[in-house]
Amino acid sequence: MVRRHDDPLEVAGADPAPRSFVWRGRRYTVCAVLDAWQERRAWWREVGEDGTATATERRVWRVEARPPSGPVGVFDLGRDDDHWLLLRAHD
Repeated sequence: MVRRHDDPLEVAGADPAPRSFVWRGRRYTVCAVLDAWQERRAWWREVGEDGTATATERRVWRVEARPPSGPVGVFDLGRDDDHWLLLRAHD
């Protein structure tokens, strides 16, 4: 099962891929990068007052990550310009 999110993240070590992230106050350490791709963004939701849209694509990383205590999970992390989002959490 996949749960969709649109939650902001703090990401560390994002060059070339994230090494850790903080989601809802909890730090997750990336154990493995499973995949990476470009996907189209819902740019029509983000049209500015002047009628211009932001970038139409975002970079996404699917990672296995572990909190300090708990099982490993699979997460899709997206980068839009200079901010990060948790896009999906896989069960």
